[in-house]
Amino acid sequence: MENEKENAKEAWLESQKMPTKRYYKDWFAKFEEFTKMTADEILADFQTRPVGYYESKIVQFKQWIIDEKHLSENTASAMAMAVRSFFGYHRRTLSFRTGEKKRLRERSRTTEDYHFSLDDIKRFNEVGDLEERYILVAGKSIGLRAGDFLKLSRSNLETHINDVVPVSIGRIETGKEKIPAYPFIDIDAQPVVKAILAKIAADGRTKPTDRILTFEGEIELTRALKRLAKRAGLNTGSQIVRFHCLRKFLIDHLSSHMSESKWKQIVGKKISESAYVSSDNLREDYARVMPETCFSKNFGDLEKRVKEIEQLKEQLGPEAVRKLQQAGIQLRQKVKKQPDCPEGSGRCQQICTEENLAGFLAQGWKVCAVLPSGSIIVSNES
Repeated sequence: MENEKENAKEAWLESQKMPTKRYYKDWFAKFEEFTKMTADEILADFQTRPVGYYESKIVQFKQWIIDEKHLSENTASAMAMAVRSFFGYHRRTLSFRTGEKKRLRERSRTTEDYHFSLDDIKRFNEVGDLEERYILVAGKSIGLRAGDFLKLSRSNLETHINDVVPVSIGRIETGKEKIPAYPFIDIDAQPVVKAILAKIAADGRTKPTDRILTFEGEIELTRALKRLAKRAGLNTGSQIVRFHCLRKFLIDHLSSHMSESKWKQIVGKKISESAYVSSDNLREDYARVMPETCFSKNFGDLEKRVKEIEQLKEQLGPEAVRKLQQAGIQLRQKVKKQPDCPEGSGRCQQICTEENLAGFLAQGWKVCAVLPSGSIIVSNES
């Protein structure tokens, strides 16, 4: 008989993933205590009550958790959401008034996030294992929310991983706002992503749909960062370290170098349809941010080199243009990439555009000449 009474709750809990299932089980037990009914009795009682009865009951339950159980407003809000999930699973429609919705959403944060510096991230990277370093540097490079970051698979990261940084990983559908993000892999993250792709392949996870991380929940990302903070001896005072701090780190720097619509497009926040731009356009702006968000290279003379190129273009006269046009044909033939000169390594020259120049410079390439067409010859020869 006891098993029959638990059917409604168990069926709902089985539809949840861990660790949500564990939390919901404990939280709904509090609602049963509050109503003095089992899950099945609650569903039966729902049919006899007027519209709005259980909406009010859930609001009262949240306050009861705060007043009687002395738990935080955040926890009480989460418990109320669990109860709404139970009714939703059993197709019991709830219709909250505006005031009730507001009371359910109210949450007062009692903690403050720690603000990462680039030096913090560098220190973390030095003491982390491969998986922890992936969470750290890919997290701050890509800037997705925890849930979306966990969903990243081989197909998201490996297609263009050998391209010059910053590497666009294309369109990523986000879970919270249901809108696309267009993130990038920066110069810190590229070698780590390559290494972890190789590791999971060695472990037999070679399908395009195989996820990079196999964590059960988002909390594991935060735990990894906290381990790194402890290992690196970071004193955060009363502030807390969590995965969301990496997203904030990236957004803070992106927002100082590009328009609001651009940085929101990169990290997956809502913008108007007309504000979307191409990945190439975003890539150019993202490259300008990397000197502030990456520790792998010295970007000190990046802006200086770009300005020198602009000055060279302005100084070209008609005769020089004619000669460079002729030389440009020969140069294009000479700098054609050789089979033993893979992109981004070895010794060779390449022709690039102004749009992807910053990415080459970020990897240590140097400017050799500027062609009248606007193309730029770069070399990685020492």
